Amino acid sequence: MIARIKSWPPFSWRPSSTRGQLTFQYTVVFSLILVLAASLLYLTLNWILFWNIDNELQDEAALVKQYISFDGGKPVLRSHTEDADESYDLNTIFNVSQIFNTEGIPVKPSPELTAFGYSFEPKQLKGLMAMQPPPTFTTMGGRRDEEVRFVNTILMGPNGHRYLLQIGTRLKPINDAQDTFLWVMLMLLPVTVVLSAVGGSVMAKRTLRPVTDMTHAAQTISASNLNQRLPTRGRPDELDELAETFNAMIARLQQSFDKMNEFAANVSHELRTPLQAMQGETELALLAGAPLAECRRVLESNLEEIDRLNRMIRNLLVLAQADAGEMRPRMEAMDLNELVRDLVEQMRVVAQSRGVELRVSTAAPVPIRADSLRLRQMTLNLIDNAVKYTPAGGHIEVRVERHPGLGQAQVLVRDTGIGISAEDLPYIFDRFYRADKSRTRGSAGEEGCGLGLPIVKWVAETHGGSVEVSSLPGQGSSFIVHLPLAGVA
Repeated sequence: MIARIKSWPPFSWRPSSTRGQLTFQYTVVFSLILVLAASLLYLTLNWILFWNIDNELQDEAALVKQYISFDGGKPVLRSHTEDADESYDLNTIFNVSQIFNTEGIPVKPSPELTAFGYSFEPKQLKGLMAMQPPPTFTTMGGRRDEEVRFVNTILMGPNGHRYLLQIGTRLKPINDAQDTFLWVMLMLLPVTVVLSAVGGSVMAKRTLRPVTDMTHAAQTISASNLNQRLPTRGRPDELDELAETFNAMIARLQQSFDKMNEFAANVSHELRTPLQAMQGETELALLAGAPLAECRRVLESNLEEIDRLNRMIRNLLVLAQADAGEMRPRMEAMDLNELVRDLVEQMRVVAQSRGVELRVSTAAPVPIRADSLRLRQMTLNLIDNAVKYTPAGGHIEVRVERHPGLGQAQVLVRDTGIGISAEDLPYIFDRFYRADKSRTRGSAGEEGCGLGLPIVKWVAETHGGSVEVSSLPGQGSSFIVHLPLAGVA
């Protein structure tokens, strides 16, 4: 029988929550800083203590050298001085002073160090004498595991004899101070780490409170209340920047939802009106038992509505694919003049049937790189709108211009039609936007669906260009499309 082994989840030593991670990181960083600061403080304390000791030893050595004389070639310490305090200091210093010859044999031993059991190896002292020059300071250990700090001074006697003067001080007080400092630091370190962890947790909670507020506010926002926004504190920091970024995103979503709702309402309206008209005419013809001629008229009327619906659906499909980024222009080299002239010739018959004069003016060849199908669609929409909204007796001018200095080609479509009011002008490129009723229906009674100009704008911008319009009611409109010349970004 195969025993089942229970699978334990992997252990993670890092907390999963952001607050826990901030607390952990803060505690680790603070602990490292504390250890580093304590180490620097310990080293600084040692340096200050030894600096004071070494200075004091050097001063004592300079003082003792003034009271050394040579008797029979050997150094002798004399403490004859009239100053009682100085005499006391000298006697105290003499107790820890010792002099050795070049063989490391003491000429004048130290009573105090001898009493405490400090012994010195002649070989070690002989090594100090052999150094040129000997180290200024030396630390030696005694039999009681205590250290003594010495200052080394070379004495030159008669006949070139050299002697080593050492003045020392016990390091036990300093070592005790160091040990006490270390124990205090070791005792305070755990307490400080715990306090830093508690403080870090409180600070992390206060720091993340705006994030918590934003989270709660974001959880209440849905498609039905996109007018709500995340709270900000009015501070120029990263959290307010994050909240403002989310608010801007929510505003864009709200705008997109509004456009979608408006789009759905417009599509429903555009589809419902012709469908109701076709249904009404068809039902009336069937119920009234209309003759064949009337039925033919109804079918022709329905066919016109179906054709209009097909055009609208095709335009909607083009715009939907454009919004989804699925429609990429197929760029190819072409002459803009040739394309515009062909389209004008096609539309001239339609314009003449409505009593409108259509003229074209082209310059030298205008080379561009464009999608010929989309460019034809854009230009046809402009010319068709001009023909549709220009009454009989009017005229339309289509002109192609080249501006090498600007790196642009321009297509101008100017008519003498009914024009557009200043209130409607900023919105004519919005989908399904309808201006006044006179603009909605053309001179021949055709009703537009409000998708031609949005396609014009999309095609121009897709080719790296732009479109602008100027119009006055009753005086006509002018549409100018700017396109980059071939080879110009």
